Amino acid sequence: MKLRILFPIVAASISMAHTEVRRALIVGIDEYAESAQHAGYQPSERTRLRLQAVDGRPSRTNLDKLDGAYNDAQAMKEMLVGKFGFDEHNVIVLPDAARPATADNILGLLESFLIDGAKPGDASLFYFAGHGSRIRNTAAGNRNASGLDSTIIPADALLGVPDIRSKELARIYALAPKKGVTLTVIQDSCYSGGAARGAMALRKLRSQPWDPGISVHETLAGPLPEDAGVLLMYASQDYEPAAELSSTDLSGPHGAFTWALLHVLGASPADESVDRIFARVRALMQSRAPGQEPVLLAKQGRNQRGLFGQSAPPGQVATVAAGRIVRSTIKLNGGLAMSLHEGCELKRIAPASPPVEIRVTKIDGLSSADAVVTPGGGAPVQAGDLFELDKWVVPDRELMRVFVGPAAPPGELSRAASTAAELRARVPSIWIDDPTDRTPTHLVSWDAAKSLWSFRENVAGAKPVWMDALSADGVLRQAPPGARIFVAIPPSAELAKAIGLGGSVGVVSTPDRADYVLLGRACPGRAAGCIEYAWALPDVTAEDLRRQRSALPLRSDWFAEDAAPLKDAALKLARVAGWLDLSPPESSAIWPYQLALRNSVTKQILEGAEVRDGERYKLILRAAPGSIRAGVPARRVYVFVVDSFGKATLVFGDNLGNEFPRPDVAGDPPETIALTNEEWDVTVDAPYGVDHYFLLASANPIDNPAAVLNFEGARTRGRVEPASDPLAHLLRNTATATRGEVARIPLNWSIQRLSLVSVPMPK
Repeated sequence: MKLRILFPIVAASISMAHTEVRRALIVGIDEYAESAQHAGYQPSERTRLRLQAVDGRPSRTNLDKLDGAYNDAQAMKEMLVGKFGFDEHNVIVLPDAARPATADNILGLLESFLIDGAKPGDASLFYFAGHGSRIRNTAAGNRNASGLDSTIIPADALLGVPDIRSKELARIYALAPKKGVTLTVIQDSCYSGGAARGAMALRKLRSQPWDPGISVHETLAGPLPEDAGVLLMYASQDYEPAAELSSTDLSGPHGAFTWALLHVLGASPADESVDRIFARVRALMQSRAPGQEPVLLAKQGRNQRGLFGQSAPPGQVATVAAGRIVRSTIKLNGGLAMSLHEGCELKRIAPASPPVEIRVTKIDGLSSADAVVTPGGGAPVQAGDLFELDKWVVPDRELMRVFVGPAAPPGELSRAASTAAELRARVPSIWIDDPTDRTPTHLVSWDAAKSLWSFRENVAGAKPVWMDALSADGVLRQAPPGARIFVAIPPSAELAKAIGLGGSVGVVSTPDRADYVLLGRACPGRAAGCIEYAWALPDVTAEDLRRQRSALPLRSDWFAEDAAPLKDAALKLARVAGWLDLSPPESSAIWPYQLALRNSVTKQILEGAEVRDGERYKLILRAAPGSIRAGVPARRVYVFVVDSFGKATLVFGDNLGNEFPRPDVAGDPPETIALTNEEWDVTVDAPYGVDHYFLLASANPIDNPAAVLNFEGARTRGRVEPASDPLAHLLRNTATATRGEVARIPLNWSIQRLSLVSVPMPK
């Protein structure tokens, strides 16, 4: 208790005596040194000592190459320098021209640069992107019930160098708080191994199987790093994959976790609290990187402070600085990560006078953009001036991308359907009817370029075995013991053409760039030759859905060979994706309230992520203690729910009595506001799955909210009246899955999402 009270006081006294220096060690490993290229390699003294701590010798002979880890490292450096004031000389990125990302260099710089080189009151960051794994720990007092400790894999792991163990890292991390150094650790790696997941395993995973040739007998004395005040963020739970996104809006492949983190950091105030950062990262990953749940370990109040231990005052907004002026062009230290687009307008806040407005003319990257002073926008701009976003522009872009796949001749489709039916009848134990429910270990798929069927393991990058003619016997000859097989039947040329998507739903040429893929299967329990199709998330399973880690619907219904319902379903999914992706940057008038549900019987506020059929709930708004301040703006409040099938229902907000805090009530605004009265409850009903409760708060009323925030079909019925208000126009486009440029939107509104798993009443 004394530590919790004294910690901020000590930190404050240090900051008065010493100007904080921020340091970062950033590691991004895509490729691993091959033993054949390092003949005569001799381990260093540090490696020999580390080998003495493990039983056995490392026996790995291969490590999968990654694509986005080094991109992550470079983007993180750009963010730290441009956004958080790190001096470029105090940021080390491995590998560089002189230093590979070996275990010696990682461990050595962690201690010498981040700890020994820092002074009390300094802040240090360790960031790692690359493969993770595990090591067997035989110690009886080991805190991990699995008997396996996590590791990160250095670039020289194939040269006989052991993985870097979590307890090795923990001992170094523990040195930071003892010295008065604020340490932040961010890891975009995982330890779950390379297991197949979902209908098609397309994304590279940042994990490798544990090395059975070695073990360790090791315990950790003293408190865990997080108990001592170290902040740790991990990309996923230790039983989940941490995936790479092969195509992102941040120039090339990136880790899903880092992609989300960079977006949130770019669009948040520099002193945003860790709690708010993490909540927004988690929400963004649910919508664009399903199947992966990040981890935050923060104690000693670190979660309520900034990322580097700094104070996080409420009510701040994200700002961008003018870096330099080239003739009439203003070079801004903010770009894609701040959700800036061409046409966005910003206003100067420092110096506040005279007022100046600028407009973005070009986006140069993650943290850079060009702007000019708007006509009549005010005085000249100087380097170092600070701006905040004033009017936001939504770019004309796709809401969702799908992969239809190459078509196959009619004869091959018939052969695939009959082969699948025969496999199901002969060996039902190996057959998978729905690959989104049970993950197949192996896939049979059509290759249009070779005009051949292939059999391959359901892991990213697996090599195919080509089949001259598809048959049940041929598939069974290839199937290893314990295999679970799915025959993915492609569309006919006529069906692929008739689906005819475009506009809000983009059609991509490779499945790894798609949000949904078109799956075809032999109809279960029906006549041979019957084929049906569905849109499915490729890398997500029903288990992920039950654990609330897939914000998008897992798949559509299965439909017969008919383009109309498939196109309809794609537009419906795009509508859900549009709402999930509708997340503007922080506005200049941050609204402090969050949406919550309160059990109508127990009166307890729902803190978990599950709601049950048969229970009744009240909608409430609540603010964090201490976040309410004088002058909280009144907002029109609308709450609508999008269920797991994509249907939206407006549950509150008909423009009658929906303005909060109530402008006609005197006194300070309350911390809790009940939206539903004593007679009216929210109830849970089928379909069960992940439901998204959206809270839309707007300074101005939305015309006819029932027409915009209730929808069921995937197509707009009748003519949509044009909207004069830019926000209403944006909402109509989202609700109807329509592309089109939206006018510059004042930032006097916000939208939040609360995702809950609805389950049936227990029998």
